[in-house]
Amino acid sequence: MPAASLALLAPAAMSAQKLEPVVVIGVRASVESAAERKRSSADIVDGILAQEINRLPDLSVADAVQRITGVQITRDRGEASVATVRGLGQIETTLNGRELFTAGFGRALDYADLPSDMLAGIDVYKTSAASRIEGGLGGTVDLRTRRPFDFRQPMLALSARHLHGDLVGRGAGQFALLYGGGAATAVGETALLVNLVLQDRAYREDQKSTGSPMLCSARAASGCRLDLVPGEDTVAPSSSSESANLGRRRRSAASLMLGWRPDAALDLYAEAHFAELKTRQDTQQLNIGPNFAAGSGFEPASVTLFTGTRDVQRITWTNAPVSILGFARDTIDRTRQLAAGGAWSQGELRLSADLSHTRSLNRLFFAGPTLAATAARFTHDVAGAVPATSVAGTDLANPANLRYVSMAYRVRPLRGSLLAGRGDAEWQPENGLLERVAIGWRHARREADNAPNLIFGDIAVPGTPAATQPGRTAVYPYSPLLDGRTSSIEGYLTDTLADARDPVAARAAFGITTPLPTAGGPLGVWHIREATDAAYGEAGWKLPALALDGQAGLRLVRTRATLSGNQSVPSTGTVAPLAIDTTTTDWLPSANLRWRAGGPWQLRAAASRTITRPDFNLLSPSITLTPNSINPQLNQGTAGNPALRPLRATNADLAAEGNFGAGHAASVTLFWKRVDGFIATRSQAETHDGQLYQVNRPYNADAGRIRGAELSYQRFLDFLPGAWRGLGLQANATFVDSSTYDRALRSTVAMQNLSRRSANLVGLYEHGAWSARLAWNWRSSFPSGTVSVVGLGALQTTTRAYGWLDASLRWRITDELTWSLDGGNLLGTLRRSHFGVETRPQNAWVNDRQLGTSLSLRI
Repeated sequence: MPAASLALLAPAAMSAQKLEPVVVIGVRASVESAAERKRSSADIVDGILAQEINRLPDLSVADAVQRITGVQITRDRGEASVATVRGLGQIETTLNGRELFTAGFGRALDYADLPSDMLAGIDVYKTSAASRIEGGLGGTVDLRTRRPFDFRQPMLALSARHLHGDLVGRGAGQFALLYGGGAATAVGETALLVNLVLQDRAYREDQKSTGSPMLCSARAASGCRLDLVPGEDTVAPSSSSESANLGRRRRSAASLMLGWRPDAALDLYAEAHFAELKTRQDTQQLNIGPNFAAGSGFEPASVTLFTGTRDVQRITWTNAPVSILGFARDTIDRTRQLAAGGAWSQGELRLSADLSHTRSLNRLFFAGPTLAATAARFTHDVAGAVPATSVAGTDLANPANLRYVSMAYRVRPLRGSLLAGRGDAEWQPENGLLERVAIGWRHARREADNAPNLIFGDIAVPGTPAATQPGRTAVYPYSPLLDGRTSSIEGYLTDTLADARDPVAARAAFGITTPLPTAGGPLGVWHIREATDAAYGEAGWKLPALALDGQAGLRLVRTRATLSGNQSVPSTGTVAPLAIDTTTTDWLPSANLRWRAGGPWQLRAAASRTITRPDFNLLSPSITLTPNSINPQLNQGTAGNPALRPLRATNADLAAEGNFGAGHAASVTLFWKRVDGFIATRSQAETHDGQLYQVNRPYNADAGRIRGAELSYQRFLDFLPGAWRGLGLQANATFVDSSTYDRALRSTVAMQNLSRRSANLVGLYEHGAWSARLAWNWRSSFPSGTVSVVGLGALQTTTRAYGWLDASLRWRITDELTWSLDGGNLLGTLRRSHFGVETRPQNAWVNDRQLGTSLSLRI
């Protein structure tokens, strides 16, 4: 939430290892501070300060981090979501230097959880240092909050905002409060900081998906055993899925921090941080496509192929089954971190210690009914940017043509905790070759579990006619789909979802009295404990005569893990506990070198070894089974592999950085990574509880390689006259060449979810009381998955290139009061993907344009 008053104070200047708080006011000062921060760091680092974050409609950390060089993001519900650094999602995230995560299958923090208003800045470290926590193959992202002693005098900042989504047709309010202040007392200096944020946002995300392509041939053994074109094998879209997802996202966060300086040498602190993201979503989804076993056919005259291909462009299917799903999908991410510590400095020596405890919860609730019908004629035309669909011969708004067939109920809890303590000692001699020598130790105990597993309570409804449930249905209300980008199926009946969040009452309406399950299958339960000890030594040095300085270090990491779960005993048909112990030891060297080449330029070189452990669900010895109550042939399962090795990377970087003053800066960075142990998945048929399941299991695949370049440039146009001097520019681009061997595709391919090119272009203006920003974020096409199709083999899915435009306008009414107007997704971006080639479309998404206005007050 943009809040000018909350961004007025942000740390700026830093030495090689320590940040000193200073006042930063205005866009120009923020840009200059970020440039100096990059220049003075001992590492290759890019970052953004609070003033820059809050100049755009960046709600979360994910929204803010997307604008940093080398970072790419995916999008979910109109917001930035999963982030990668230099193509790798294995990122170590810290909050004020302490590890932070979201409970789940993985180890990382979901950057969408944390509101950007909580931060003073974000630093993305591209290179490694022995003193930083291990775990980031792509890099380390440090999220920095404001600290109690940042404020020399008591200060209160308030911000209120209203944000409106055009597709959802609703708005919501947002609020932030920041108080900081200190005082001199008889026992020394004390300081308090309180930061509260509440963000409420209404959203709508429409999606239209085309099912996997299918081979149609009269010579096929199964499936589409039809010659759509006489004597030819053709490839046709198998189905269409059309959904409107409407909901509300509520972020709430709080920080309470206390600081105490009994004397000039001792600095003590205690911190408590809380963040929660609640998503409450209703989805209406229509699925339609042929079922040849149930008598579906096609109209021969309707078939059109794309020119020069065997891919079907347009076809009309007959007797096509329809399923209409209405469901509630609610999620909660809740994270809490408590910490206490201190530092003692005397002369050249500094000692510090920190103890923290982090606990996180992730919960999914999914429930709702399914209606079924049969469409006499279903026309599917995939020629346009978004496929067009229509139904004829069957009135899907007539209750007599629909029946209830199933009720879904699924609950999935995930929990995680971390107890960590560290101690560090640093010596900074005033003279000589050495600038600093540091040693330290860290012990961490982390746990993760999914008990009582995915609670799966889907149940069939014995064909209850919709006409017998008149109060439960209504005509689909969310036209037009995808903001009218194409014709879609509309005017059909769907469930109102009035009792979707009361599954007992919903089932009772259909005479279902079977109690809801309270636990999932025992085979899928896992509990993982890890104890990690890490020790490091690091030295910084300088050779003034040669204009050289740098640092080098070594980190030793030993991890002991216990992987607990259950396994089936085929001879008895029972389930027995299973526990596997593992131990790994890694030596992680790192070195950073800087040559001050003279004038504004400096050159850097870095090399390191990094490591991260596999996600928890991948290490699990258990299996999660998802039966399909309607079609058992679609039974699925996922399993872990306790034998998975950690992912290890060797990294090298070269950089040239120029700082020309007054925020005018440029940089070029070349990087190279070789990653061993990338994890892939293979699928195989397995029998469990007498039923056949298609089960996915992970394994360590071949090594992968990533290399690329990062470019960045920024300046204000001070040479222009008058008010034009307020114009400025920020631009960055990342070029990444990656490769790994995909055994399903049997070829070397680019890494999944990694664009070869990405860029940010930001226009700035600041003059007098007015400031503005226009920000364009773009990424090129990228591979997004692999699917296997009978008769066609493995197909790589590709998401097409797209851009995202945000803007803001701010007026400083007085020194204390600021008004702003901002907008997100101003172009209403259409995102699309396809199966290998553009004549085989996969998905299309459209999200709200978000418009907001706010007032910020600083007292």
